[in-house]
Amino acid sequence: MGELKQLSETQQNLVERVKSIGQQIYLANLGLATKVEEEGRKQYDKLIAAGAETRGEQAAATYKAVLVAVGLVEVLKTEAEKLKGDGFKAQADAIKVRLTGIKLKEDGQKLFDELVAAGEKRKAA
Repeated sequence: MGELKQLSETQQNLVERVKSIGQQIYLANLGLATKVEEEGRKQYDKLIAAGAETRGEQAAATYKAVLVAVGLVEVLKTEAEKLKGDGFKAQADAIKVRLTGIKLKEDGQKLFDELVAAGEKRKAA
């Protein structure tokens, strides 16, 4: 009977662990959605500002779609200028340096923990 009880406890512990991991993944997904929404809003505002600056206009509600399109073109022009000539090589070299210095496991765990925290915050709201 002792082995059966031990097996039952082991299975129960496994079920609880799976539930806990599932909850963490759910919270990480909520946190990811929050981060994506925030970043999307930042990029949208950046495009509106770039479009308004280029057109010399204020961001009126009726012109927002036009301003976003103009802003996107301006941002792409700016990025293209950065990539011309040696700029592209320098940027590629900088990316290589960053990639070689990444501590993948630690960085991944840190990001996951941040997403779980953001998910908990969103769930509480």
